[in-house]
Amino acid sequence: MLGAAGAALALTACGGEAGGAVTDPQSTDGALLSQSFQLFKQAPSVRVTARAAVAMGTRVEITTDRRKNCLADAQNGFFQAAVEHGGRTWIRWSDDVLDPARAISARQTELSKGLRGKWLELSDNGRIRKSMVDLCTLATVHTIAEQLSQPGQRAVREDEVNDENGERLAPLRQGEKGNSVTAYVKTDGKPYPRKIVVDMPTFAPEPVDFLLDAYGDPVSVKPPERSRTVRSEHLEALAEKELAAGLSSG
Repeated sequence: MLGAAGAALALTACGGEAGGAVTDPQSTDGALLSQSFQLFKQAPSVRVTARAAVAMGTRVEITTDRRKNCLADAQNGFFQAAVEHGGRTWIRWSDDVLDPARAISARQTELSKGLRGKWLELSDNGRIRKSMVDLCTLATVHTIAEQLSQPGQRAVREDEVNDENGERLAPLRQGEKGNSVTAYVKTDGKPYPRKIVVDMPTFAPEPVDFLLDAYGDPVSVKPPERSRTVRSEHLEALAEKELAAGLSSG
């Protein structure tokens, strides 16, 4: 779900008003929407939680900075991954996933023996590494930010809500209901976007949400201890077949 989806996110029912003075509430709220996503684009780092196919369709917490350091943590405990700004990438699957008692084939048994409790350092051209790097680019969120940070936006402001932390958020909807993107923007202090809901049938059959939990936190990626690191093209190839559900074929 976090792959490139720019074409699917084009909203045809909500054009902006380029130039001119702000004269109506939709333009005022559109200006706030634009300001909010400018803050997102300028943030030194961001933590986003969203669904991803590589986590078997469950949510992944992705923390990434402008230097391209990234930590990804599947919230179902399926995997953790780390990408450093130089491009080196590591992934580990949970001990539960690699429990030898759950192995139902010789390949799964071999993976359990070779990777349980270990980090796999991924090869430069491997499909798992490409998938992790793609995940960390937050391509869909950046596509939304690019579109919604343009000047002259229009938006409909809906009733304010409290998030689970008690923070007050203003929903700013661009587009008609059923074909819209809604950003939930902080109303206290700088108006950072805290949640994005994409409700567009060209993007997904059901509404999809992205939680933008934190901004500006340092992203520290350190190579795992050598004693806990494995580099094996053979095990990586087995992992692609047995553990990397949702990888593209490219």
